[in-house]
Amino acid sequence: MKLAELTQLAKVNPDAAAQGVLQFVQQQFPDLQIKRVQINQSAISLNSVNGFLTDQTGREYFFKFHAEENEQTTIDEYYNTQVLVNVGLPVVQPLYQSTVPGSQFLIYEKITAPTAFDLFSQPELFFPAERQLLQQVQQVYLHTLELTPIDQVAAASIFQLFYHRLVGAQPRVDLYYTNNPFFQKLADKTWVINGRAYPITLNQIIAQAKRLLDPGHYPTQPTVIGHGDDHNGNKFYIGGRFKFFDPAFSGRQPALLSFVKATAHNSFAHPDWLYTPELLTEHGLNLKWKIVDDQVIVNHNWDMTTDRKRELALQEELIWKPLIADLRNRGWLPADWQEYVRAALFCCPFLVYNLLDPKRYTETTSLLALSKCVELSQYDCNY
Repeated sequence: MKLAELTQLAKVNPDAAAQGVLQFVQQQFPDLQIKRVQINQSAISLNSVNGFLTDQTGREYFFKFHAEENEQTTIDEYYNTQVLVNVGLPVVQPLYQSTVPGSQFLIYEKITAPTAFDLFSQPELFFPAERQLLQQVQQVYLHTLELTPIDQVAAASIFQLFYHRLVGAQPRVDLYYTNNPFFQKLADKTWVINGRAYPITLNQIIAQAKRLLDPGHYPTQPTVIGHGDDHNGNKFYIGGRFKFFDPAFSGRQPALLSFVKATAHNSFAHPDWLYTPELLTEHGLNLKWKIVDDQVIVNHNWDMTTDRKRELALQEELIWKPLIADLRNRGWLPADWQEYVRAALFCCPFLVYNLLDPKRYTETTSLLALSKCVELSQYDCNY
């Protein structure tokens, strides 16, 4: 069974998926003599699987793998761990790895440290560590910033998280939405959310994202060395500071794209509406919606928490504002950079999971999630 299939199986039958992972590991890493696999259940593991391996001596390892549709034809190599180490970013390095698309798999020493996702409920620990890490990321961005021609940019694995989820043989936008009757009902209507008009439709947002996020959109574009998927689930808290792991999409990547996942998933995607939508009603969601003529009108009481706003402010202070200022000073800031960033922000929640999946969402919670995506597509990123 392929890892992409095991990723989906782990969500519904972790025991069966563990047997599949065991067979994979025994084939790919026979010298380790792995005898047992335990899969962790986590709300943030939407497109990845992690857990523990045990060998015949009882020694335990931590593993993680990430699987994407069509990756065999769109990605040359995953897990460029060394590129992050070379620029001085703190990274937990794997003991063993397979980087072949379709079989990319990392094995670490057993890690029991909390992730940044786990630690967020302890702001006195989270924010000092987060500030330190973002300062390091800022320095790496500014020191590695350069113009890169289109042929080299197009090879960046980070596009798997954005453009390749929009286009291709079986893009997620089609798998999740295109033929869904409820989506079709909403797709060509504009939105009014909490009294603010968003004069754009979901179909228009998707078309704009396909155009802007095409690797060939710019003949040359500024790039940096970055992790690319540095949401809080990919950062361990070790020795009082955060360290990256799972650098599946790391490397030289578009400067305007590198930190989008971290921004969307660590700030905007909370509370609950992306990772734990089943808790929305219990936690007090109040949402009313209706369709009037060609408008979807939504009123809800759901906003980011104070600490999520604090996180966003820190991201803007330490990453976005200095990066945009440097690009502007060098004359490298594209005229449509804001539209580019907004399109990428929209894609993060919209394409990371099916927001209309009836196993996770009700009609009401889907409306909240879609309205949040529309808001992201028009976010005021005027740095």
